[in-house]
Amino acid sequence: MTQMRRSALDARFAMVAAICLILAELLGSHFVTKGMLKRELLRAHDAATAQTELVTAMAAPALRFNRGPSLEAALLPIAARNPALMAARFERADGLVVHQWARTDFPLAGAWWHAGTRLPDGVGVVISRSAIGADGAVAGRVSIAWDQRPIIAEAATQFWTVGMISVLVSLGLGALGLLLLRRRLRRFRQAEEATRDLAMRDPLTGIRNRRGLTEAMESEEFAEAWATGTPIMLALADLDGFKPVNDTHGHAAGDELLKQIAHRLDREVERQGIVARLGGDEFALVLLLDPADPDGSAEDAAKRLMGVVRVPFILHPDGAGAGGGTVQVRVGLSLGIALAPEDAEDATELMRRADSALYRAKAEGRGRFRRFAPEMDPRLGKRRGAMRLEAELRQALAEDVLTCHYQPIRQLASGQLLGFEALARWPHPTRGFVSPSEFIPIAEANGLIVPLTDLLLRQACRDAAAWPAEVGLSFNLSPLHLTEADLPRQVAQILAETGLPAERLQLELTEGALLGDLRSGHAMLSALKAMGVRLALDDFGTGHSGLRELQALPFDVIKVDHGFVRAMASDAGARKIVAAIIGLGESLGLPVVAEGIEEQLDVDFLTRLGCDMGQGWLLGRPLPAQQLAPLLPERAGRRVDAA
Repeated sequence: MTQMRRSALDARFAMVAAICLILAELLGSHFVTKGMLKRELLRAHDAATAQTELVTAMAAPALRFNRGPSLEAALLPIAARNPALMAARFERADGLVVHQWARTDFPLAGAWWHAGTRLPDGVGVVISRSAIGADGAVAGRVSIAWDQRPIIAEAATQFWTVGMISVLVSLGLGALGLLLLRRRLRRFRQAEEATRDLAMRDPLTGIRNRRGLTEAMESEEFAEAWATGTPIMLALADLDGFKPVNDTHGHAAGDELLKQIAHRLDREVERQGIVARLGGDEFALVLLLDPADPDGSAEDAAKRLMGVVRVPFILHPDGAGAGGGTVQVRVGLSLGIALAPEDAEDATELMRRADSALYRAKAEGRGRFRRFAPEMDPRLGKRRGAMRLEAELRQALAEDVLTCHYQPIRQLASGQLLGFEALARWPHPTRGFVSPSEFIPIAEANGLIVPLTDLLLRQACRDAAAWPAEVGLSFNLSPLHLTEADLPRQVAQILAETGLPAERLQLELTEGALLGDLRSGHAMLSALKAMGVRLALDDFGTGHSGLRELQALPFDVIKVDHGFVRAMASDAGARKIVAAIIGLGESLGLPVVAEGIEEQLDVDFLTRLGCDMGQGWLLGRPLPAQQLAPLLPERAGRRVDAA
């Protein structure tokens, strides 16, 4: 911006200099012409004086003897040779006018014949001489008017000719100079912009770098958004599975993958924001959100970005032009999101909080996005954020705000609906839906998990009672519930109140719930089992349970953690773990449900391994109870022993 102002000032200076040059040329022409005119007038005056003295000498005898015709005869040849002679007056010493002559265009005005008289409008000058006879006596006086107009006209012509030539030359030179200056300034500006753009761009991918991102966030567009309170989303992205690609196929393939990812992300947000590469496999995206629903817009944008990267990439490890083969790779994306002005008041703070959200997303298993929450930033104080969220959670429980969404569980081969898993949802009045990963730990830490479970389990059973008999309900229990001796009675009471048969309810417990007293846990689970409630071991493979727990506890179903399922396409180790879990389930006679299925490739692989049940976005997204009707079977059939 400063350089552009400087260039504009240089252009104005060049224009002023050109005008001054033109004025100087005109002024110089004026002085040159004026000097030339003065010299010409002096020369003409000397010539006119000589001619006047000649005529006076010739007129002396005629004046003495009053011979007017003789005077005219002597004057006419001289007037014919000299067109500047305009008029003549011959008078004797006693004042008697002997003869007077004038051209037709001579203005006879007043006493023009007085010596030195300037004729009107600079027409000419009058020269008078006394006529002296042979005896030395004054015979009379001769006055002649000489025309100066031709000299003045010639001088004016020369002035305008010289002046116009000088002006035109000056204008031409000035225009040429200005053109050269503008061209030089334009080239300089282009070079400066190219250099500046190069400094703002990532040399590998061509998108903005960290410096370019900082400048973009300080641009007029985003400055206006900050000033008006328009919601801005900053998403920091970290690639999942990039290092194995780089190590397996080489750095050239890794660089090509980064280019393709940058191109996809840039194409996805080009109308809505900007994308930058911060270094390595880290990217940043800045988007302007819909003011009417910033939280929903941010969530939709995050899902779109993750979906863009989830599509397989075709790489050429040996080079596209070397005749080498291609390889298909899959990577994931972890996103940390922060919104302004809700989460931050300036760009630096927004970046820090998005980084905190990204750290949380990676800590929770990658392949997901997390919105910034106050407890993520140590500078805000985890306790302060947790206390605020706890108070809001207590209010939500008191007002019966929390609700359930239901994700389908299906037969993989046929797609038949077997049941739904109830997922807790908290529609926050300002933050939108708060993630269960945020409020469930707070509920567990503050003694709210029991009333929260009672509320949601009652609601889920009430909804499930209206479903066909073959459709089951799966519900997650916190590990803390195994310490509640009253849990079986509580479940029985809810089933009785809602009218849901016990065999249609499946309770899920994670492996972490089994790390306590195995004997008391077995007694509680056995009590639930005796009621007819089914039991599922959730997220198997992520904890420390093994054959001992599976044999000792009365589980009916094993659920494979979604992290292993999502990593199968790109991680051979994950495929082996999933195959081992499915094989373990078959050996124990326990059906296996795979979580987190998002690609048809996952379904095909799981089916080949013998896993016949699963859930995930590919098979159905979580929906509120009011939207489940199209998914439910039209008539009750034989219930499949699954979820």
